[in-house]
Amino acid sequence: MKIYSGQSCLLLAEKVCQELNVPLSYFKKEEYKNGCFELIFDRNLKGEDIYLFQTSIPDSWQLHRDIWELLQMINFAQKNQASKITVVMPYVSYARSDKSYEKGVAITAKLFVKLLEKAGLTDFIGVDLHSEKFKKFFSTRFYDLSALNLLAEELKDIEFLLPADMGAFKKGTILAEKLKIPFGRVEKKRISDTKVQFEKIEGDFENKDIVVFDDEISTGGTLKILSEKLKKAKSLTFAVTHGLFIGNAINNFKEIINLKKIIVTDSVPLSEEAKKSLPVKIISLNKLLAQKINAQ
Repeated sequence: MKIYSGQSCLLLAEKVCQELNVPLSYFKKEEYKNGCFELIFDRNLKGEDIYLFQTSIPDSWQLHRDIWELLQMINFAQKNQASKITVVMPYVSYARSDKSYEKGVAITAKLFVKLLEKAGLTDFIGVDLHSEKFKKFFSTRFYDLSALNLLAEELKDIEFLLPADMGAFKKGTILAEKLKIPFGRVEKKRISDTKVQFEKIEGDFENKDIVVFDDEISTGGTLKILSEKLKKAKSLTFAVTHGLFIGNAINNFKEIINLKKIIVTDSVPLSEEAKKSLPVKIISLNKLLAQKINAQ
């Protein structure tokens, strides 16, 4: 096999290569003054199983540059007769764009998948993808891995689990069962892109060390509002797969008075500011991804 990585996922790809005891392969990038770039690869790919790492960086300009880099990587592997081309994309921001919210809005998750497949994709590996619909857009092989076991290993002395909303309820109950602790229920109403209203919180969390589970942290605004409803908890730990920490996220978490820890994976590179400012514990997906690659 050969493993390549785009610029968004180099550190994680290197860790996976160490687990697999294979070298990370490299390509050169030629930048042109007219704004385009091209990738230059080792052309000896015939018959090889190729794994291409890239993830979604929460920066619009960088994200779309990385997507174009990924499409070139896939297409080059196809043109040079690789036997299998697997994209490993731990976090996929476009997975959320799985439906039309109003007339005239394109389903960009579907478009994204079709671009990958047209370029030459044969397999896709993601981790805790937000949308159940996303996988239905694939005609090629699709694998959605779970980081729940990794999160469970880091959750010690937790007495109660609360899924952040109904979208996180199913996986949250699975995590609670792994930890053998009771769990509650949260119902919220989204007022706008930045405002939510919590209508009901069920469960006995007073004076307990609790974990709030969700699939991702973006601005932290919703979790901050939720934490205000959980002031009677002894401590709060947030456990999520994808930690974006965008916008005012760092300040939002600093204002949570009973915050104990934030546990995230390395599906998205974490900023140095977030590492220094918050009680963040980063767990790596390297073994999970390496096991899946070995099993294919």
